Amino acid sequence: MKLFWLSILILLSYSEIYGQVLKGQIVDSKTNEPLEYVSIGIINTPFGTISDDKGYFEFEYNKQDLSSIVRISMIGFEPQTFSISDLLQKDNKIKMVETSYVLNEVVIKPTKNRVVGANGFNKFQGWSGWGGLHVRKGYEIGIKLDLGEKSFKIKSLHVLLQRQAFDTSLFRLHIRTIKDTLVLDELLKGNIIITFTNESGWANIDLEQYNLIMSGEIGLTLEWLKVMGINEDREMKINDRKQKAYILFKNKKNQTGLYRWGTEAKWIINKEKSPSMYLTIME
Repeated sequence: MKLFWLSILILLSYSEIYGQVLKGQIVDSKTNEPLEYVSIGIINTPFGTISDDKGYFEFEYNKQDLSSIVRISMIGFEPQTFSISDLLQKDNKIKMVETSYVLNEVVIKPTKNRVVGANGFNKFQGWSGWGGLHVRKGYEIGIKLDLGEKSFKIKSLHVLLQRQAFDTSLFRLHIRTIKDTLVLDELLKGNIIITFTNESGWANIDLEQYNLIMSGEIGLTLEWLKVMGINEDREMKINDRKQKAYILFKNKKNQTGLYRWGTEAKWIINKEKSPSMYLTIME
């Protein structure tokens, strides 16, 4: 009998630590079609994830207060918030409402290209990035840039890969307003999904088709969405452990790096170095 009750206590303890799971499905309110790549996270914590191609999400939230707020968001849709308690009491088929925008026309007559950001790397600054598969969904990494007072059209994005273990990795581009150490409002009006297929070296992404007109200080980040085709022969030692799944970017000093380890986690600002990323703008 004592052994029975001991087993029950162990199971309850295990459930308390590992069994706290939030899950549901996210759909478009107009079409009722599932929405992929929606961000779901508990505000100011690393707990969160990204919805899959059927709109489903699931993640552990380990010992969070039931009044903690979960934010559900995606570029182009109105964000929604719920307490953990709310989400535990419903079927969690959440309908996202598309955002309506009135865009002011801005005409740019470019005469030359200019580079803004970290267009190189420093050998002794190492690298920054992620290791893992599904648990890194929603993590962001990027750089603070100053485009200047005038409005410019963004032509292309360039990212220097140290190495990646995947055949293909997908990221969502974010461009936000930024002030000092505060990362503020999203400037993009729709999802821009970026694909990396090269193992290492510069990846160059054409952004001219999106007609992105920007000015001032911005925070540019890449958000991990999905990876495909792991190459186990690329295993390498990272933080004293052998890793088979990772994406790493080379670093450049004297740049400000932006990092967020969760869809709603607090921002980490590194004023000494950033991943090697730069924009080519048309002015």
